Amino acid sequence: MVHLHLPLGWLLALTALASGWEHVTGGELASSLEKHDVLVAALIFASDKTTQSLEAEWALARSEAGVEFISIDCEADLISAWIRRAQRPVVSEVTADSLGAFKESDETVFIAYLDTDDESSRSAFLNIAAKYRDEFTFGLVTDAAAIAAEKLSAPAVKCIKPLDGDTHDLQGLTDVDSLEKFVKEASRPIIGELLPHTHQRFLDRGWPMVYVFAATEQERSDLRKTLMKTARGYYDTLTMVTVDPLEFPDLPAKLGLEPDVFPSGAVHQIFKDRIYPYPKNRGLTPSELQGWGLDVWQGRVKPWTPPGVTTSYDDLGGRLKATRSVSMKKIPGVNIGIGGRDEL
Repeated sequence: MVHLHLPLGWLLALTALASGWEHVTGGELASSLEKHDVLVAALIFASDKTTQSLEAEWALARSEAGVEFISIDCEADLISAWIRRAQRPVVSEVTADSLGAFKESDETVFIAYLDTDDESSRSAFLNIAAKYRDEFTFGLVTDAAAIAAEKLSAPAVKCIKPLDGDTHDLQGLTDVDSLEKFVKEASRPIIGELLPHTHQRFLDRGWPMVYVFAATEQERSDLRKTLMKTARGYYDTLTMVTVDPLEFPDLPAKLGLEPDVFPSGAVHQIFKDRIYPYPKNRGLTPSELQGWGLDVWQGRVKPWTPPGVTTSYDDLGGRLKATRSVSMKKIPGVNIGIGGRDEL
């Protein structure tokens, strides 16, 4: 595989507003490297506005070159975190002295605590680590004293999420399937940022999905802080995510929301396949969101149906009857497995 990187001067000069570039995430970068024999990558510092004139030249070169062009926002947290993960081993050997710092090394860290001769558990952990290394950091502790200090019995796996202040333990590591299930569930943030590669994973939980849309990363960050306590209280029975509408341009309409009106939100009850757009005249505060959620749960709010669809209800606690399916299953690239319970 041949990777064409721009000369150093270009890499330092290619700085423009993020809106002028089509940035890729760490996972997408890895996929692009595997798919293309020739790849031109521009490393962008999106906050620097001094070289916006290069945007047109980059677009022209991309249209004429006949090879894959990608840009990377080096200031974006996801890219920086992905680069750090790529520089680590698939599984890092962690000692008692380095354990504390290792727990803080990423937004989500998985540490296996194993006996030195437990090759079966080691193999299972390495298998899962190799599969999810683009998203999370993995470490291994085999020091008996360090395991005892953590008040664990080998084999065990701990998930640490420093930003959320959460930890989750898996006591006993039986097989790859159970470990993968633990990794998927334990890694879920209290309020996640919806991404193409995580959407299906969230839907597969089967619990109601709470979507919160905001136009900028700063707005989404502020909403996550505002709603964090509320989301923590419903962590086990709801899946709450913030959404960049530029990343999912078709999703607001599928949730009954007006185009280009942000912030906005909606709830999708996956088990009953019902959609409830959040009223646009309400603020997205914890008290207002909880009050509206209670109205939904008690049946005082009717589900949304697309224009032209006739629906009827025996009662709001009963089944939705429609002339055609009112379904989120038509999201491109997403296949929903219906399951779980209706808790909203």
